[in-house]
Amino acid sequence: MYRRTNRADVARIGQVLAGMAYPAAKWQIVAQADHYGADAVTTAQLWSLPSGTYRDLAAVCVGLGLLPVRPGFRQQPEIQSAGRDRR
Repeated sequence: MYRRTNRADVARIGQVLAGMAYPAAKWQIVAQADHYGADAVTTAQLWSLPSGTYRDLAAVCVGLGLLPVRPGFRQQPEIQSAGRDRR
């Protein structure tokens, strides 16, 4: 048996979900893990995710409780557009 730490779990989840197209729904994340051939621990962790759509790997890890939620921190803006110069 291996020692589980948050850091190791994040690395393992990252490896399983490498190449995942985001945003992704929970079912897509679980399907990706199944396609990868993830072990039972990883599969069980991903099934424990709350239903919803996840913006990126960090959002998945926050949903799993592996990374802390930082209030007021935006990982990526919703829409990026070129701003106009104001005169």
